[in-house]
Amino acid sequence: MKPSWTEQVWAEALPVYNEIIDHPFIKELADGSLAVERFDRYIAQDELYVGNYGRQMFELAELIDDPASKAMFEEFAREGIEGEKAMHQLLIDRFGINTSVVPSPITADYNSHTQEAIGTGSKEIGLAAMLPCMWVYNEVGLHILRSASLEGNPYKEWIQEYGNDAFTQGVNAVLKLADSYAAAADPATVEKMTAAYLEATRFEYCPVELDAVNTAVRKCHT
Repeated sequence: MKPSWTEQVWAEALPVYNEIIDHPFIKELADGSLAVERFDRYIAQDELYVGNYGRQMFELAELIDDPASKAMFEEFAREGIEGEKAMHQLLIDRFGINTSVVPSPITADYNSHTQEAIGTGSKEIGLAAMLPCMWVYNEVGLHILRSASLEGNPYKEWIQEYGNDAFTQGVNAVLKLADSYAAAADPATVEKMTAAYLEATRFEYCPVELDAVNTAVRKCHT
């Protein structure tokens, strides 16, 4: 049986995912030893990213013509963004994080990539570009939950947010939607979907000098 589109692109981007889960940022987040100042820089940039990503999810929903699929995606977007914002606010308050920052080049470029994909007017390409953010975060969250020390971990809310059952179920529903789009699309569109997905996945991890810049799951913050 031929692999689905999501199975194919996950396999193609697997080396990037493996680099992510092997990164010191993730390992230290899991055991609670991550330096607070690194986490602070990450959350400050993530606040900017998530604000744009949430708006883009609803822009993408406008391209979805099937009412049931559109309603599913809008509900997932609403619940996911609300959950992330609540988690962010809890951590911002806990650590006194200053979120009055300008976007790093990677934050800005990632948001631009997904915006350009939505701007094509293609629900297929738009969804492909938006998919790594939710999917990789979910997989990383589930990976951390299997090994994390949650008791006394100052970052446990972050870990729990991306590995919870409701988020996982929502991601799985979106993956099925993406596969249905790819199965019905012409080869040229599928090729563009794959390119948009892989580019977005590369934004999920950016190796940099740790003493000069914070490295995080979604992006590298300068």
